[in-house]
Amino acid sequence: MSHDQPMKPQVDHEIPKYSDVTGVSTVNHSNVQEKCVQHQVPVVPTDIGSAAIDGDPITIGEALEAVAISAGDKAVDQNDAAEIRIAEIRASGEKSVRSGCLGEMAQEAATFNSQQMRVQDMTKLSDILTDATEKLPADRAVTREDAEAVYALEREAIEVAAEPGGVAASMATAANLNKLN
Repeated sequence: MSHDQPMKPQVDHEIPKYSDVTGVSTVNHSNVQEKCVQHQVPVVPTDIGSAAIDGDPITIGEALEAVAISAGDKAVDQNDAAEIRIAEIRASGEKSVRSGCLGEMAQEAATFNSQQMRVQDMTKLSDILTDATEKLPADRAVTREDAEAVYALEREAIEVAAEPGGVAASMATAANLNKLN
């Protein structure tokens, strides 16, 4: 063998077993399951959506903020605007939306979007619903009646089930969680 060629490593020490390196035995399957389960700790963000966890009822504003997270990339359309207006009216207890509040902002966005050709130029749900609790004139806990009012409007408009992650679905989820607490 030439001095320029690399030499094979000489085994003058014991090669570690897979289980020594990873801490998981490949033979004992129950051990593997125990080790996997020990490391699976659910992570619950406490900055958003924690109302259901700490026992406080979820408000209409919080349900709308959930839409900003779950369906925020969707462009605002006329159906979304109508649902947001109904949610605002239900939150405030008034007969119509206030000027400059969420319902009016959503309607303006839907009108603007209907005139746009490119999706990237359209106003998204997240643009309107981020910090919804601060943009509402009043806020209160979501009830089943609130969820049904929004859902009925969505069903009437699209004649199918509620859009996943949409306003009606978020309101229904919030109402169900509030009922459990």
